[in-house]
This record gives sequence, structure tokens and C-alpha cells, in this order.
Amino acid sequence: MEKSEKFRHIAGHLLSKRESGNGVSDFPEGLTLDAIEDVLAIQKLMIKLNDETVYGWKCMLPSSNGAITLAPLLHKPISATKNCPLNTKNNKALIEPEIAFILNKDLWALKEYTNEQIDNAIGSAHLALELIENRFCEQYVATQFEKLADGLSNQGVYIGPEVRLEKAYKSNNITLIVKQEGHKSSNVIGQHPGDLPQKPLYWAINFLSANGFKLEKNQVFITGSYNGLMEVDINKDVQIIYEGLGEIHVKFEKKLT
Repeated sequence: MEKSEKFRHIAGHLLSKRESGNGVSDFPEGLTLDAIEDVLAIQKLMIKLNDETVYGWKCMLPSSNGAITLAPLLHKPISATKNCPLNTKNNKALIEPEIAFILNKDLWALKEYTNEQIDNAIGSAHLALELIENRFCEQYVATQFEKLADGLSNQGVYIGPEVRLEKAYKSNNITLIVKQEGHKSSNVIGQHPGDLPQKPLYWAINFLSANGFKLEKNQVFITGSYNGLMEVDINKDVQIIYEGLGEIHVKFEKKLT
């Protein structure tokens, strides 16, 4: 099988499993990815298959060994509604508390952008929850390239209240208070994995531009969780307080397929 045909097969496979709501992303036998360039090619194909639509990007700074954390958001963000549908197992919602940045202008591909130019392209910052879904079987050992191609377990983003941009830029750590019916409230000091939430944004925009991705107005960037992966019950009101920034009130519910 030629590489281009292989990539088309993988992109179609991953997107179909994501759209089914309960699909398994395990790679068919004989289909492998060998480099980050393979992943980027598949991400471009998935965007094309997704009606040429990408709603933003999930990113973090590269790790100390150079590993990349970057994936397109292929589902429209859910904005500040009371109920948030998602794919779920065991009546639990898997979420990651983050800050989201929203572009106010297009940024063309194959250009290098300064931090100041990127700052000027950010229209707003918001409290946000990344919605997580592991689409690989427990028995399947996915490679990092396979996880990247599959979107790093992303199934969407919930966009909460707006935060003043200057406050967001200073939020290297946040006290998070989580309250839910039937549970004791929890309190944790969350640390951003990139030190400051805008740092991965600066890296990601230039990396995407250098690799031929045009970034468009209203795209959303999430840049790392303040408290790793969190699990809450569905069908119960959840209150997540980002101390000093605001709070999110939401009820998660199982998405109908």
C-alpha cells in the first residue's frame, strides 16, 4: 500500500470511529505511523474529511525529549450551556480544567509570528473544560504517533465564562474547587504544565504555520490542564471554581448516538 493511500485509510478509520460515538480507534493490522510528519499528514486529511473544518487546537509545549503534543479540535465547542452532552462510560464524565484562547483574526500559513503579533490575534480568554474520551481498547498499546493522530483523546471543549486576558496570562497556578451533589467538595492548587497558559500557544501557532496550517478567526486553543484528568458524575450539577477567575456551572449528560 502506498503511503498516501495508507494515510487516507487511517484518517477515514479514525474519523469514522470518532463519529460513531462508541468506536474503537485501534489501528488495523499492518498500518503504522513512523514520524510526526506522518501524523501531520493524517491530521490534514482528517480536517479535509471533516468538511474542511477545524475548530481549534489542543497543544502543549514539546517535552524535554522533543515529543509533540498537538491535535485538531474537530467538534464544535460547546459554549456555556447548562447541559453538556458527551460520550461517556460508567456514567462518568472525563474532563480537564483549562484556559481557552480564541483568535480574533486569521493567521496565514508559512509565516513566523512574534509573541506580540500572537497576543494581538487573541480576542478573548475563557475558562474551559476539555472533554476526554479514550477511544483505544484497554488491551491495545497505542504508540504516541497513533495517539496524536487520534486527537489525544479529545472529544470536544466546553467554553465557559470569559476571563480578562491579562489575568489569564498570569495564571501559572489556580486554586480549583469542585462541588457536586453527593460528593464532598475538593480543593486543589492546579499548576499549568507550560508554566503560563500562553506559552504553548506561542509555540503551537508558529509550528502549525511552518507546517502549512492556516489558522482562522474564532478557532480555539487549549494549552494544558491545571489538574490532569478529572472524573465527575453525569446527570448531576457540577460547579468548578477557578479561584480569582470565575466558575463553571454545568451538568454533563450522555450524548445520544
